[in-house]
Amino acid sequence: MKKICALVVCLLTLGLAGTAFASDLHDMLPDSIKKSGKIIIGINGIFPPMEFKNPGSDTLVGIDVELADAIAQKLGIKIQYDDQKFDQLINSINTKRVDMVISGMSDSAARRKSLDFIDYFNSGTQCFTTKALAGEITSLEALDGKTLAVSASTDYLTTMQKWNKANLVSKGKPGINIMAVDSAASARMQMLQGRAQASALSPEALGWANVQQKGAYVAVGPLLESNPYGIAFSKDSAQLRDAVFAALQEVFADGTYLKVLTKWGAESGALERPLINGKAAE
Repeated sequence: MKKICALVVCLLTLGLAGTAFASDLHDMLPDSIKKSGKIIIGINGIFPPMEFKNPGSDTLVGIDVELADAIAQKLGIKIQYDDQKFDQLINSINTKRVDMVISGMSDSAARRKSLDFIDYFNSGTQCFTTKALAGEITSLEALDGKTLAVSASTDYLTTMQKWNKANLVSKGKPGINIMAVDSAASARMQMLQGRAQASALSPEALGWANVQQKGAYVAVGPLLESNPYGIAFSKDSAQLRDAVFAALQEVFADGTYLKVLTKWGAESGALERPLINGKAAE
């Protein structure tokens, strides 16, 4: 009997008896979540490599999907994804259609007024052009008088509008003609058809687009508005937020987090640790 007890103590010390710890994490969840047996996650599956569907498939894949699955495993809970338009995600949190959102959503000061965030990945706005125009468009200033197509439902639009006003229009220059379209794919199509000379994406999305289109695009200028992506929660969902945060800490600690980012070529956006509303846990 003493030998068996000693073995259990040894396993706990080595971190091999993980079921008890998973139970502790599960116990952190709100009773309503434990009763339903699932967390409903809002997601917009058109943003590779964060979340998307391969052609001919209805299965969501990508960084956010793998991280959410890892969190769910730590919590001992199932996940149900609600794939919807990006501009509907915040409303879906507020109306309780979903429990949380993980969908490449930037943790911004404006969004933090009504939502809580667990920050997990650093990104920003990166302008780019086609390889054919790279010799002509070598800086953001070189976009003066040219057209930039960008998804209307993202922070890239507002970031470029702000930069355009501060750096070109306010100085009496024509400025960038910013064309708002319905998706990043539509923006790139405008470029390929010659209606736009540039676009803007996050650096990880631009990298993925170049993988898919064999280096067709070239980054222009520095990374603007470097902000973290955050898992979004309603302000009254602190208990669920804290349970997910505890699970994500484990995903960071056991190496799963960096493994997932490396798999998708996005390790440059890695954070040292997850944060709640931009701050380390006290």
